[in-house]
Amino acid sequence: MFGLNGKIVRHHFMGVYGKVVQIRELVEVIDTVFDSFHKVNMISKTMLGPRKPSAKKLDRLR
Repeated sequence: MFGLNGKIVRHHFMGVYGKVVQIRELVEVIDTVFDSFHKVNMISKTMLGPRKPSAKKLDRLR
């Protein structure tokens, strides 16, 4: 029969906790990357100025 040892249970949950922490850090990094892309996109839009009406018409046709 399988017996539960406190040391084994603690080791298991520490492993799970470690993975949760790693996933949380990964999500923070991905969030930072997307924020950076958004900032670059906004900067490029302001640098290029407003889009031409002909480009807007082409976007509507797609």
